[in-house]
Amino acid sequence: MKAKSFLITSILSLVLFAACEKSDIPDRIMVAEGAKVCFFNLSTDAPEINLYFNDARVTTQSSSVIGKLRGIPYRSSYPGAVTIIPTAATTPTSYVGAEYFVTTAGNINISAKDTLFKAGHTTFFTASFNFEKDKYYSVFAVEPKAAMLPVIIEDKIEAFTTKLKTKMRCVNMLSGVAGNKIDLWLIHQPATGKPPMPAYKLSSGVDYKGATQFTDTISSGTYKWMVTKAGAVPTANTPPATLGNPYNLTFAAADIVINKATTNTSLSQRTTYSFLLFGKVGGTGTAAPYGNIFRNRLN
Repeated sequence: MKAKSFLITSILSLVLFAACEKSDIPDRIMVAEGAKVCFFNLSTDAPEINLYFNDARVTTQSSSVIGKLRGIPYRSSYPGAVTIIPTAATTPTSYVGAEYFVTTAGNINISAKDTLFKAGHTTFFTASFNFEKDKYYSVFAVEPKAAMLPVIIEDKIEAFTTKLKTKMRCVNMLSGVAGNKIDLWLIHQPATGKPPMPAYKLSSGVDYKGATQFTDTISSGTYKWMVTKAGAVPTANTPPATLGNPYNLTFAAADIVINKATTNTSLSQRTTYSFLLFGKVGGTGTAAPYGNIFRNRLN
């Protein structure tokens, strides 16, 4: 089942210039209760940007440059580890126990702006959204900066029902795929001398700018994974001849969008993850198709 996502109609590339030289920008007032939000900059050519709720900045970084704020670069998240100059391997990375910030619940006016404030901000999008108390949300900045827009997804984070499982969902912010839909496949990597689980499709037909629900049917352990065009049929999915080896899952080269079948990914028990898929098919460098697991919650 796919999660509910909200594609917000935005005022795109609206340039707003400040009329004065005032340099102090109001930051959000910290609150103990409210909605929990995480912001991702997945706009392939965006500069560092900040998110504003009701004109108060909610993403913060320290800056030693006079007349300039710091923001959240492409391929980083807030809260989370920030990579100022992203590479083709940079991915959003959360902090354990601080995956979300808390904001006052209610209808919020949202905007994303660059980091200049004395010369005047560039506002990349504006929108409004009703954040409900005690619910979790992810806000994604997507599309190139000239047409940037927000996608807001409710993260239905719930308690685990089984101890050794992992909660997992697929978030598809990867543009340019034929049909704008993808499938996500997992290939279990067994321990030495142990039998593998068959390779299987975790998510099917995930729309661009969409996400699946979290599911706790995934066993913790080590996996490799692949993203294919929706509906792609494996050319092989055969069991190994000896214990301790994985299934052999292959596809026609034209059907593969992201191939992580050469790198192990460890999934811990009682942890909630998103497979984040981003970039652009045909893009190069930091804009190339890429993906990683993002920890939304531990326990």
